[in-house]
Amino acid sequence: MKINTVSVFPNIIKNNLKYGIIGKSLKKNIIDIQNYSYTQFLNNNERIDDQIYGHDPGMVISYQKTYNLFKKIKENNKSSKFIFMSPKGILLNNNLVNKISKEENLTIVCGRYEGFDQRIIDDFCDIEISIGDYILSGGEIAASILIESVSRMIKGVVGKENSVIKDSFMNSLLKNPVYTKPEKFKGKKVPKILISGNHKKINNFNRKESLKTTLEKREDLLSYSELDSSERNELKSIKNIKLNKNIFISLIHFPVKNIKNEIIKTSLTNLDIQDIARTAKTYGINKYFITHPIKEQRMLAEKVINFWDSENKRINENSKHEAIKNIIIKNSINDVIKEIKKICGKKPTIISTDAKRMKNMVDYDLIRNKFLSNNEPILIVFGTGWGLTDDILNKSDYILKPIDGYNEYNHLSVRSAVAIILDKLFGCKF
Repeated sequence: MKINTVSVFPNIIKNNLKYGIIGKSLKKNIIDIQNYSYTQFLNNNERIDDQIYGHDPGMVISYQKTYNLFKKIKENNKSSKFIFMSPKGILLNNNLVNKISKEENLTIVCGRYEGFDQRIIDDFCDIEISIGDYILSGGEIAASILIESVSRMIKGVVGKENSVIKDSFMNSLLKNPVYTKPEKFKGKKVPKILISGNHKKINNFNRKESLKTTLEKREDLLSYSELDSSERNELKSIKNIKLNKNIFISLIHFPVKNIKNEIIKTSLTNLDIQDIARTAKTYGINKYFITHPIKEQRMLAEKVINFWDSENKRINENSKHEAIKNIIIKNSINDVIKEIKKICGKKPTIISTDAKRMKNMVDYDLIRNKFLSNNEPILIVFGTGWGLTDDILNKSDYILKPIDGYNEYNHLSVRSAVAIILDKLFGCKF
């Protein structure tokens, strides 16, 4: 592979790549790196940067002063793919590295200062790549990282090609734990299976350990992994053991608002009872509370629940009606909070939902990270009608950002909203 680099400080790249397997590959001409400096086509003491148009501070790499350099590289490397290292780029990952490694000629362009005049990118850039959501002083280190990761994929660079296949991030998995001699040290032993000599069992063991390691440290990678049904089920079982078992939801019929922002009571519906119960059961919700201040409405809810419960006895324990058992009917949200305190021994954290944007709303990742893997009780509150009253929202510990699309219309049924929100918070991502 032929790799060109363009940078302010070419020596940073040269020094980073002269060691280890990349250095050896350069000596063997498996890869060929040509380092260009922005100053090659400039007069003595001429700068490559200039001031930004507008009011922003800082300097920008000049289109005019670098045009001839880029044009020359393009003429000498007609098939080269131009990669600009930039925080605006797509995030570098192993799949992208593998794709880039199939190219025969690369030109990696390093930024400095406040970036490039946009016309440079428009004329010469094929793809912008970022190595992470943070800022470096320049692109030389980022370019070195890209070159090393791409070079490892090229035949002959790594002595044992099987080592590359088993590296972390291959098939979007982290590498399993590894061990070396001695077999026993300070009371800690190497797993017996690894010294058994049974290659099939060892491969199966390492595969399972790789899956478990990825689940524990980088669960997000599993969504891109090739998992069979038994592996997926085993990972779900492992994850389920660690999940918070004290998550509750409540559907509020009073106090809620109507379209005129007036405080009203809404009526129960059969669909809300059964469908939300099934959703709650699917996502491991402890109890589904339905509140209503009117006795007749509560009696109606109990009648519906008793009907489905009786129906359940005539069918089987695994039917959709099993979810009905997790419903509790209460007068008010205050009664719900008291009941949860009785179950868990402490008052729950209140998380409210709303369809409109307001200050201090939180995203779903914050709630997942804070509450998914501990047993602190939380209550997620959903409103009927046109949503929860300001009094309930103001007394909540958190308010989730609304669910919406890119259209102006946003009027989901509460059943749909519950399903989407619970999936965002507690859904399996692999």
